[in-house]
Amino acid sequence: MRYTGLVGLLAALTVAATQAQPVLQAPVGLAHHVPDGLFAGKAAVASVPPSALAVSIAPSPTDSLPDGMPLNTRLLWGRKGLLRLLGLAPATRRRELEIRRTMLQWHQRLALVTFAALTTQVILGEVLASDRARYYQKLQPIHQPLGYVTFGLYLTTASLSLGAPPARRYTPGFNSIKLHRALALIHFTGMMLQPWLGRRLRLAPSPESYERRLRTHRWVGRITFGAYAAAFLAILLPY
Repeated sequence: MRYTGLVGLLAALTVAATQAQPVLQAPVGLAHHVPDGLFAGKAAVASVPPSALAVSIAPSPTDSLPDGMPLNTRLLWGRKGLLRLLGLAPATRRRELEIRRTMLQWHQRLALVTFAALTTQVILGEVLASDRARYYQKLQPIHQPLGYVTFGLYLTTASLSLGAPPARRYTPGFNSIKLHRALALIHFTGMMLQPWLGRRLRLAPSPESYERRLRTHRWVGRITFGAYAAAFLAILLPY
């Protein structure tokens, strides 16, 4: 009798649970199937592949641009610089810094070659001007083409520095780099003038005009050479 009553109780509980199953499934279904729109942002992020997610949240190269960039660097590499507007800038600042290092290394190498060519050009010009009757026929065929070669080397060397991506940071106040740039303005101006002054010298209409133009040509060459040499030495300063 005791076991018969227990079996009957279990049968009654089974029937009651079977009848209540549709009612219990509703809350369970709600917990496992979130309605559309609920937590949609998290669901969208979870559905994006990890690689695509890394790209989408990667910082822009312009986020880490330093303050105090020179004008030429801002025009090319600023937040709205020409290279960024044209889509030519690298995708990361790390890559920009690698390109900057390579360009400045070549700038230094070509600066040495340019310095040697400029020194030779100045010496030839001074010797030629000291006694034109004696040296003109021998040195002028060398002096003129060497001037064009020096000018081309100079422009190439300058473009590697002027076009380089921005540095990691720019130190405020006076330092050797800013002295180097200030002197560069002087020798850049001189180098732009020299080809024109040389042509103007060859077209002088009279001996008096030739002498005046020759003095101008020589002094601009001397100042240009002095500023270039000083800019070269400024890099070696310990500040």
